[in-house]
Parts: sequence; C-alpha cells; structure tokens
Amino acid sequence: MGATLVLLCLLHVLQSPTVHSVCDVSQKFSFYMDGRFYRQYLKQHDVRDVRNWGSLSELDLSNVNLLVLTGGDRRIPYDKEAVARIDAFMESGGVVLVMADGLKGPVPVSSLLDRHGAVLTDKRAVSPPTGVGELQGRDIAFRGGSALELKEGWAPLILDAKGAVVLAERVVGNGVLVVGSRGLFGHKPDASDPINDHWVGSLLVERASRLQIDPKLPHRRTWAEDSRMAGPLKLEFHDGTEKFADGILEVYEDVRPHLLAITGVEPAPGMIQRMLILPTGGGGFSSGVCIAIGAWWGGFPEKRYPMVELVSHEAGHSWVLPHPEPVWNEPIATWFGIEVGRRMNMPEAQAALERQLRKARRHDPDLDGIDPMDPEAHRDLVWGKSYFVFEELERLHGPGAMAKYFQAKRKNVSPDRPDYTMDDCVAVWSLAVGENLFPWFRSLAFDVDRSRTDLPSP
Repeated sequence: MGATLVLLCLLHVLQSPTVHSVCDVSQKFSFYMDGRFYRQYLKQHDVRDVRNWGSLSELDLSNVNLLVLTGGDRRIPYDKEAVARIDAFMESGGVVLVMADGLKGPVPVSSLLDRHGAVLTDKRAVSPPTGVGELQGRDIAFRGGSALELKEGWAPLILDAKGAVVLAERVVGNGVLVVGSRGLFGHKPDASDPINDHWVGSLLVERASRLQIDPKLPHRRTWAEDSRMAGPLKLEFHDGTEKFADGILEVYEDVRPHLLAITGVEPAPGMIQRMLILPTGGGGFSSGVCIAIGAWWGGFPEKRYPMVELVSHEAGHSWVLPHPEPVWNEPIATWFGIEVGRRMNMPEAQAALERQLRKARRHDPDLDGIDPMDPEAHRDLVWGKSYFVFEELERLHGPGAMAKYFQAKRKNVSPDRPDYTMDDCVAVWSLAVGENLFPWFRSLAFDVDRSRTDLPSP
C-alpha cells in the first residue's frame, strides 16, 4: 500500500504542469487566441492554459509563468497600469510572447515594446527566413509580416532573407520578452495551421519553466471584471469595452421585441442571461446563456445596421435552442437579423438578402437542383437557399409562418429529444402550416423523408 501511494504521488508530480500560460483576449478578441494558440503550440507540452477576458491591468499573474499577447486594437490602448503589470511579471521571471506586425502602422502593444527597445517597423520582411542561435538549421515557415528594429540587449532568433530580424528575445529582470512577426504563427480559428509547431512550444516552455509555479493552485480564466444588470440581462465588459456597452445594449433592447414577433415565442428557458462585450470588430458568438458581441462590428456605432443584424443573429440562437436547426442553424440566425432590419425600415437589410440570393443562384440558378444538406454544397448555396426557403414559406403560408414554426417546435419537440434532423424539421413545418411539406422540400432538392421521423403529421 505504501509503495502504491509513493508511485501515485510520483506520477502526480510527473504529470503536474510546469507552465501556467495565459492567452490574452482583452486587447483584441480572436477565436485563434481563445484556445487555438494553446492547441497548436502548448497542449503537447507540460502546460495548463487559460484565457484573460478582463482588463490586463487587473490580471493576477502571481501563479503564471507565460503570457501570450497580440498587437491589440487601437480602440483599446494598453494603459500604463497594464504595461507596469506586464513589466513586473517579467522582472519576477515571467516570459511574455508578443506576436505582432507594424505594416499597418502603430499597434497598442508598442507602448510595451518601446520601453524595451523594440519597434515593429512598417518594412515588410523578405522570405525565406533563417533561424539563428538555437534555431539555426530549423525549418522556418513564414506567411509574411514586418521586420523588427532593435536596440542593444536583444538576441535575434530568426532573420529574413536580407538579414532583418523577425523574431528576437531579451532578458527583462529575471524573465524574458520574446517578440516576433505574426506571420510566424498560425491564425486559423480551427487550429488547422500549426506552422512552426516543432519549435515554438518547446522554446516558450523551456524559458517559462525557469519560473516555478504551484501546479496545485487553481489556474482559472479571468472574465471581464465589470458588469451591471439591465433588467434580467447581465451586461459584462471591462475597462476598454465599457464605452461600447450602452450602445450595444440599446440595440439589443430595440431588437428583442422584433425577435419575439418573428418567432412568436420567448427565448428558450434559461437563455440570454448575459451579454459580453468583446474587443473586436470580428463578430461574436453565443452559448445560448451568454451572447458575446463584437464592440465595433461593421463600423458601429457610426453604422447601425450591421450591429442590428449581429445582435439579432447571436440572440437568435437562444430562441432556436435546445435543438439547433439542422442545415441552416447559422443562416436562420442571420435571416432573423435581416428580418429585424426590414421591420426597422433599414434598406441595408433587403440589400443583404438579395446579395446572398444572387450568390446562391450562381451555384443553383433555380434553387431546385442542389441539396444544401450535401457536405459538398457551397456555403453561399446553403445560406442563400435557406433564405429562399424562409421567404417562400412566408409568402406561401402568410406572414408569420416562421412564428407558427417555432410555436409548433416548442409544442411538439421535447427538450430532451436526443436529436433534431432535417426530417424532423420539415415535419414541424408541416404541423405549423397544416400541410404536408415533404413534397415541397423534395422539389427543392432536399433529401427528406416522412418515414424517417416519429413526429406527428398535420
């Protein structure tokens, strides 16, 4: 028994992470930094990773030894408290990786780099790059980016074809600052491009593990630290996104009555309890309970329609649950936004609809020849044909057909149903309008069959 206990303790020590990393999404949110960087470069090493969603100036780095940053967005500058906290982290032994370029002008993270003698220039680096020092002889992939201009104290790690530096490091106190062009690292939200994964992770982990962390202590993500209640909705933001919060909340309050009218039902029970303001213009996401909205999506607040469409889209997912729509779960959410925009007399909404229909007809001129359920169906076809179906159902069965559908779905589809197929979906539509719609859907090339669903007939 004693030997077994010793062995278990030894295994625990061997399996305990030596690196606690934080990937920051507070200065500029991206799906890549929300876990994908970790999957590409750190997961296979001895690392436990979390994300920081709150203000960098308030981030607890006391049991962290690796911090990963990108260039940020000019709308949310690095404040002096954040820079001081990052400097103190490096002084104590922490490692900071900055992935950024200067081709499009200064970026917020430059306020940190300037203090340490590094400039992200607007000079494009020339391929192919070459490793130097410990990276000498390594294969280096590079998608392009800017060169660095460095003062004394920096050690180059990668040079471009003309000898300009594209990755370098320097000692800061007991820690290390590593700076490299964004083009040396992956960027796809599905983590399918782990370029340079044969050296990035090992380089960072080797340096970060010099500062010991306590693996027994919790290492948890940090959410946006500021919030307030707006009726039943909890609005969440941090110091940098606070200035956008009220405007986006106003859009949501304008949109919600239209979503109620379009769907004919309230959101699914327990949904839309929180709204998180994201530091990005790149869209948003929904967990059902929480909808996250890009703060300056589509040029907001100067341009309003794109935000109306986005908020309607993300909120719309909470009406669809607990059973996501088959085939058109994303298109139906955007159609909600288009329909809300039309109800609000926004001409951009009709233009968005017509634009997507044109794209779909390039692949299927009469929209009756390609099954959008086919895995090979083009995205434009899937989205445009979905819009066409919704528009036709509203035309053929009267305004409010979509509301009848959602009412029928809530009535006839149990929340604990194990799945919800396209055959189920057409059965619900049939119940909603009081007519067998399977022949109509098959006439549009949908592979649906009444015999494959156990839902009742109209």
